[in-house]
Amino acid sequence: MLRTLLLSSVIALALLVGCTTKSEQPNAPAADFTLQDMNGKKVTLSDYRGKVVVLEFWATWCPPCRASVPGLEKIHKAYKSKGLVVLAISLDEGDWNSVKSFMTDYGITYTVLKGTDEVASQYHVRTIPMLLILDREGKISKRYMGFGMDEDLETDIKAII
Repeated sequence: MLRTLLLSSVIALALLVGCTTKSEQPNAPAADFTLQDMNGKKVTLSDYRGKVVVLEFWATWCPPCRASVPGLEKIHKAYKSKGLVVLAISLDEGDWNSVKSFMTDYGITYTVLKGTDEVASQYHVRTIPMLLILDREGKISKRYMGFGMDEDLETDIKAII
């Protein structure tokens, strides 16, 4: 029984490692996408080549996502003049007026995009918030899962900006 469990665990681990794609690995090119912002304007990720980009996958109903807004807003304001762009990809469904209201209530000044299942799948979003730092060449520099990494995020941004 123990031997079967151990063998099953090893196989499962091997499959998980094998499922990692280049888009998840550091220094791999980030998957391009075009999404709409809250005003209906199309935004294409590759248009931001030459800038450092923070991609955040989030939703208004997610308590850790809500808690991450002030730190991300602070980083956005501190580094936007140095070439940082924050693109927050909302995974909320339904009425986008609630997302717009959330942005106003929380004082969000960075760009918020309407996410899709396709883009979330391209980036293997399994939990939110999830953040990625893309370097000026559009390659993934860092990936963060969850909340509470403001200091690490800022340190990593400073290193590539």
